Amino acid sequence: MSERSDDGIMDADDPTGGADTPYTQVAQRHYEPDGHGGLTTAIVHAIAEAEGVSPSEVKSPPLYESVDVPAIEDAFFGPDVSEESLQVTGTVEFQYTDYLVKVRSDGWIQIYEPSEPEQV
Repeated sequence: MSERSDDGIMDADDPTGGADTPYTQVAQRHYEPDGHGGLTTAIVHAIAEAEGVSPSEVKSPPLYESVDVPAIEDAFFGPDVSEESLQVTGTVEFQYTDYLVKVRSDGWIQIYEPSEPEQV
């Protein structure tokens, strides 16, 4: 079950959202397939937000070395996607530098960074 907030979607079934996980969400962005820019642009903007830099500064490594963005875009948002398949939620996760990046079939891109280990 998902809850929608002003900042986006928080998924109750998301294992990275719990306190006992090694990642903390630091940014998210919603991708609109019919909007301006492609999925690559949306992912780069989300990573830039997480890093606190301009999207033009997200260069190394190139995103295509971490994931096949056109394949995700085709699978989740391509011309063969039917109304029935839009009701099924899927997620692709990949590492980009130290970040865990999740691209969801509902358009949400979520960026996580490793949590600080608790000091005992």
